[in-house]
Amino acid sequence: MKFLPPVLFAILLSFSVSLRAGPPVESAAGLIGQRLPTTILRTMPSDTPPNQRLAGLNFIAGYEVIGQPVPLSAAQAGRLAETMKNPAACDTTQNEERLRPGVAYRFGSGADAVDLLVCFSCDKIALVPPGAVGIASTHHITQATRDVLLGLAKELLPQDEAVQELPRVRSDHPIPPPPAPVPKDVPRP
Repeated sequence: MKFLPPVLFAILLSFSVSLRAGPPVESAAGLIGQRLPTTILRTMPSDTPPNQRLAGLNFIAGYEVIGQPVPLSAAQAGRLAETMKNPAACDTTQNEERLRPGVAYRFGSGADAVDLLVCFSCDKIALVPPGAVGIASTHHITQATRDVLLGLAKELLPQDEAVQELPRVRSDHPIPPPPAPVPKDVPRP
């Protein structure tokens, strides 16, 4: 059995450690910066593989945007901005549940916008920075942050039955994400 020369072994070891460590995770407030929240968007709770994404549809990190964006009032934007700038908005809880966001809040506009995907099933948020096609970081939110994010979602999407039915406090067991809204003209049983 041959051994690697010590210099080559050290290089390979440092390379493998740097691959595992990845880039430093920036805080949610750091990624959002001074951008103000502008809209809420309803998303499909499961991501769409790139080869199945139809032209003309909008996606945030692979999650299809459905319906029209709903603008936030100045008061709503202020509540959301204040919540997300708070260092206690996220905690260090680590859960391995799959992210299934039902809504996204957009901070800023145009090419400089940051999207905040929200999963009320696992109480995680995911940030998509300007120009990115994927998620930059994922954070677990506290109950106080959930209260604001869910409260705003219910205010802004009053006709969305699935969002309206979400519980104020997350269950110890994963809950299903809110399904896509059903159009009003669809026959109901």
